[in-house]
Amino acid sequence: MNNKYFVTTPIYYISGKPHIGHLYTTAAADILSRYHKMMGYTTLFTTGSDENSQKVVNAAEDAGMEIKQFVDSEAQKWTEYFFTFNVKFDRFIRTTDKDHVKVVEDVVSKIYDLGYIYKGNYEGWYCVDCESFWTDKEVEDGLCPECKRKITRISEENYFFKLSAFQDKLLDFYKNNPKAIEPTSRYNEVVSMIQQGLPDVSISRKSQGWGITFPFDKNHAIWVWFDALINYLTVSGYLDDAEKFEKLWPADCHLMSKDIIRFHCVIWPAMLMALGLKPAKKVFVHGWWLTDGEKMSKSKGNVINPKDVVLDLSQKTGIDEALAADIVRWFLFRETSFGEDAVFSMERLMDRYNFDLANDLGNLINRVSVMTYKFFKGFIPEGNYISGDIESFVNEQIATFNESMENYRFKDSIEAIWNIIRRCNKLIEEYKPWELEKNDETAKLKDLIFTLLDEIRLIAIMIKPFMPKFSEIVVNGFNQEINNDLSIRKLNPGELIQFPKVIFPRVKKEKKKTKEAGKNSIKKEEKAIEYCSIDDFVKFDFRVASILEAKKHPDADRLLILQVQVGTTTKQIVAGIAKYYSPEELIGKKVVIVNNLKPVVLRGEKSEGMVMCASHKKKLCVTSPEDIEMTCGAKVK
Repeated sequence: MNNKYFVTTPIYYISGKPHIGHLYTTAAADILSRYHKMMGYTTLFTTGSDENSQKVVNAAEDAGMEIKQFVDSEAQKWTEYFFTFNVKFDRFIRTTDKDHVKVVEDVVSKIYDLGYIYKGNYEGWYCVDCESFWTDKEVEDGLCPECKRKITRISEENYFFKLSAFQDKLLDFYKNNPKAIEPTSRYNEVVSMIQQGLPDVSISRKSQGWGITFPFDKNHAIWVWFDALINYLTVSGYLDDAEKFEKLWPADCHLMSKDIIRFHCVIWPAMLMALGLKPAKKVFVHGWWLTDGEKMSKSKGNVINPKDVVLDLSQKTGIDEALAADIVRWFLFRETSFGEDAVFSMERLMDRYNFDLANDLGNLINRVSVMTYKFFKGFIPEGNYISGDIESFVNEQIATFNESMENYRFKDSIEAIWNIIRRCNKLIEEYKPWELEKNDETAKLKDLIFTLLDEIRLIAIMIKPFMPKFSEIVVNGFNQEINNDLSIRKLNPGELIQFPKVIFPRVKKEKKKTKEAGKNSIKKEEKAIEYCSIDDFVKFDFRVASILEAKKHPDADRLLILQVQVGTTTKQIVAGIAKYYSPEELIGKKVVIVNNLKPVVLRGEKSEGMVMCASHKKKLCVTSPEDIEMTCGAKVK
């Protein structure tokens, strides 16, 4: 079996500035590469810079630099940008690289000799910013359909690629390979595009002294997109390394945003068909990151710079920038389903940081570390898994994680990791290690701590593609060799653990200032009953919920943080009942909640509902259904 995985990003315009969209695509490729390496595959992950365009010439002139000097300095900026976010590519290809120029000249010559390139006259629109040709039907008011900038109408002698000759072959390919483009909506878009008819495309411009010229006509430079797409052949060993090319081709996945699918799903596979080569196994098209409902763009001034986000997060938490960069890349895939558009919000990032990382993951590692030192002087005890149930549960989550990663469902993969994290926190509340020690149940205490530490090992391995720096911190804390084995019971007892005390310090939100009440303030009069109509009442959605987890709020003595299940949904509720109930009393209890209450943040914790309680004088009790077998999620009327 050829266990290889070849993943690419588009190569990016060298004169542009890296932004969150570039990071999103490239981090996704890095995640896939790291995962497949973890699974034992031979991998190739490539990204790079597109340097042979007219816009590069213009940018170099604006900067007052020689073109080669300009592209060299810009390429360094791009590679440093990706290194900031722990991206580990196998090659950063530049279209000015000598081996790429050689491959482009060879490919163009072969396609020309096969009769699929001819000289003709082009008359139409050309956008220098997008490096794209457009027809009269596509252009309105002289603006580029893509970037909305003014474009130029040109009339010149060009070389054309016979794209029309591959219409039926492309339709047959996609009919036989319905998963070749994902999501399905993009597949349908491409098939519809091809069915409407494919015109031949211009693939040259009059040479202006920059770019790759036609090997058989030095007066023409090869169209930047035709040149750029060929980079996927260059990086895989085409021409230079037949053995490497045989092993790696075709690409397993081309990753990109939805604005360049025509090039990758129509023109590129047609070029490969002309050469007698197989198209990529999959093109996965992700959505855009939006602000205020709009795509981020330099022209609109709404671009998010992830490096600024890293710096802000580092300053607010005190963590180093490498770990903050890990968190940003994790958030991009935790927050939304890959393939859909998403809205970036700094507030949402901070909420995720507090809820998922500081509360769930960081708190788990800290608690287990403290207990290991308290009960076993910091040494991993010799034990077994605490129960058969937890073993099967963890294996189910690992299977879900793997299946989701293989199918680009990154959010589901992360959720599988968090299911293990939440289950570990629940184990602590269920088994109460402090009571096991008090009752001299040493064997069970050893099993519990061993189980928790072994699961932290698994968590560190599974999260590595998303958060490589964090994974390294945890793995190093075990002081033993940790490989990529996702089997349980792979932790060696007897080693001293050394985790940082607090990996994810909480971000405390600023409290709003309130005016102090006067000493002689008048006691408010008791309000009279305010009646509501049945129309008001039916707006509330009362449901039976089961409390899965309960823990004390770290910064508020009166509050408990509850994880409740409502039907098939899990949500968090912050309830002011810590004075009346311990966390242990509530786990497994069924209560009545207001399910459709607008989410709020209470003392830094998100609350997505309200637990209904009855109170009288100084007593308070939660409202529970009389029938304890009442179905979780049942509507209360």
